[in-house]
Amino acid sequence: MDQPSTPDLQTAQRLILEQTSTLPAQAIPLEESLYRTPSLSLPALLPSPSFNHSTRDGFVLSASPDSQGKYRIAGEIPAGDICKNHLTKGEAWRIMTRAQLPTGGVKVIPQEQCTVEGDILLISSKGLLAKDSFIRKQGSNIAQGKVVVPAGTPIQPEHQALLAGVGYTEIPVHLRPKVSFFCTGNELVGPTATKLSGQKVSENRFLLNSLIQLFGAIPTDCGLVGDNKNELHRVFATLDSDQTDVIISTGGMGPGKYDLLEDAFIEAGGQVIYNALKIRPGKATLFGTLGQSLFFGLPGPPPAVHLLFHELVRPALLALQGIKQCLPERIKIRLTEHLTCPEKKTPCLKSGIFQINQGICTARLAKKSEATSCYLVCPAHRQQFHTGEWIQAHLINSPFQG
Repeated sequence: MDQPSTPDLQTAQRLILEQTSTLPAQAIPLEESLYRTPSLSLPALLPSPSFNHSTRDGFVLSASPDSQGKYRIAGEIPAGDICKNHLTKGEAWRIMTRAQLPTGGVKVIPQEQCTVEGDILLISSKGLLAKDSFIRKQGSNIAQGKVVVPAGTPIQPEHQALLAGVGYTEIPVHLRPKVSFFCTGNELVGPTATKLSGQKVSENRFLLNSLIQLFGAIPTDCGLVGDNKNELHRVFATLDSDQTDVIISTGGMGPGKYDLLEDAFIEAGGQVIYNALKIRPGKATLFGTLGQSLFFGLPGPPPAVHLLFHELVRPALLALQGIKQCLPERIKIRLTEHLTCPEKKTPCLKSGIFQINQGICTARLAKKSEATSCYLVCPAHRQQFHTGEWIQAHLINSPFQG
């Protein structure tokens, strides 16, 4: 298939999703399902509530009083009582909140609107005239068969509670993607290593490990790899594409003498789909396939890794889990400060802080120490964007965060 050599961001996202197939499903216990994605829509197996019950402490009445216009108290129904009680004409039973309604019971009168004299119940005029029956009918919250969680919707804590209440003990969910990653660079060392002059700790190892988990996948750190073909061949040889859904590398993507990633990838049997993007940062980036695995070759700077992970890797991880809305949400925001983009010919994305001020979506540039919450889109051929101007932003929230 003839592909553009340097696609724009939207084209790259489309190419990635065309190569991404939803993972198979497995049945897991409900208590282990938090943030997992159902492979099927989940209808209520039971109605909720599963029986008619009282919503107040008080007395449940039969359809009509006795010949003297009174009700005789015939018994008591606590919550959890499974006796098959039945009210006859002129009877009332004391009943507790959430207790099952007896057959023949048509209305509950709250206890503060009643007076008890011996075994006779006297009801205030307010209680008799009240329109509310204080009865929650079977299925009034969720009817049996109604979809509780649609397919492709990550399970939230509220979902688990609802599913338990409508009869689920286990649910079918898509497998979690397995992601292997490695970081290249002769200058990189681990956090406990003795750093020599010219060496630095690999930040991307920690960044990728966290981001992969944030989007529901299982990370495997394949370590640090030097800028030479032998080491790159070694790490590619250890990767089993039948056991790994996604492979990510960082570094080695430039035009320099030691940027050897693409050649090593091809020599390992990789198929390149694109090897550059019309976007900054991240112009030098690669996407392809290695056997059954998706492969992302990202540049080395952590800010570029963060951006490209959200824009390119995130959609693949979510699509693998059957999530339909897998691309970052795109919205219009109003700038709260002046924005300058030095690049003139290529669209640029900048780290931003998203806020809602007086009902208006706003954003500003993120400071070095702040966690990015959106990316501000600066179109090509524009350098200056003014305070109060509306531009596009991409939100980077995870669907597993609710």
